[in-house]
Amino acid sequence: MEYLIKSAVAATEIAPSSGPSDELFSAGEKSSTAVLAPSLAHRAQAGSRGAPDEGAAQAPAFVILAEGAGDIEARETLLDRAMGPKRRKKSSEKLRRGRRPSEGLAFAARDPSGAVVGTVRLWDVTLGEGGPAALLLGPLAVEPSLKSAGIGSALMLHAIAEAARLGHGAIVLVGDAPYYGRFGFSADRTGSLAMPGPYERHRLLALELKEGALDGAKGTIKAAGRKVKTLSFTA
Repeated sequence: MEYLIKSAVAATEIAPSSGPSDELFSAGEKSSTAVLAPSLAHRAQAGSRGAPDEGAAQAPAFVILAEGAGDIEARETLLDRAMGPKRRKKSSEKLRRGRRPSEGLAFAARDPSGAVVGTVRLWDVTLGEGGPAALLLGPLAVEPSLKSAGIGSALMLHAIAEAARLGHGAIVLVGDAPYYGRFGFSADRTGSLAMPGPYERHRLLALELKEGALDGAKGTIKAAGRKVKTLSFTA
């Protein structure tokens, strides 16, 4: 996993995600150890059954860019198609509600027409009362008809690389270990952590981006991100 992170960080340093891209890439152009930054091609590994990259197929062209304000409606519609309306009742949603994603860590995958075909966002959290800072990853979603395209893997690698480049210490998520284990996530360091609501303990996974970032982490994960500004009106 250390090699994967170093490779991903190196790729991102060459082509930061903050800039626009003039190219779209086929997911079959480069090896799976590279991150699909805006000027780098990427071929993601096939995912596990039921995961965003299920199966293996020749993938269409796509590019990963920083999410823009105009992507909100397209993202929410994609999430509804990929995950269903019950997604809003998940424990992870309690940590995201009313908050903004961590600075520079919200990404959209686009097809050649510019349509949003994948999304991933990371959120600032605290691991327990007064515990270390970390990131919560999710939701990760891909257009259902493109599950074989490697888009989910590309989004994961890109998100991990950017989080590491920005100096974050660890990422947590709730998901299937057979899929996310490919990116170094496991439940080995989450036994003393809990989500603020119903969840399956074996699906609470974590990845250290800095050695020792999860040492002593315990307690309920708490939201720590920037709050969404709301307009107030006076009579």
